[in-house]
Amino acid sequence: MMITISSYSSMNSENKADKGYVKSASDKSRSKKLVMRMIAAILFFSLLFVGFSIMQGSATSEHPAEPAAGEKVISISEGQTLWEIAGDLRKEGEDIRRIIYDLKERNNLTSSTLMAGQTLIIPAD
Repeated sequence: MMITISSYSSMNSENKADKGYVKSASDKSRSKKLVMRMIAAILFFSLLFVGFSIMQGSATSEHPAEPAAGEKVISISEGQTLWEIAGDLRKEGEDIRRIIYDLKERNNLTSSTLMAGQTLIIPAD
């Protein structure tokens, strides 16, 4: 007689049912630990998600930052670029790329594109 996997599985499950197979205490303990681990993982990832949501919500603001001491606000005119503004602010020996980087960081800019009427905070000379 040839036994296939499916017939073996059905025979094995029938044997367990016939013998009144009952989960042992260690099987119950393992399943309880597994459930507790799953609950802990769900709780951890829920807290992580809420934390990131709160951080993102406080990082964006509808109101622009106020200039600090030694800074001023300028309004961008048509055709003005960050390179032009950085060139005006540049002192002898300074790298213009560093000035542009600092301007982008200070004003939370993601690109170098400026729009007419946009305001920027720059160092006051």
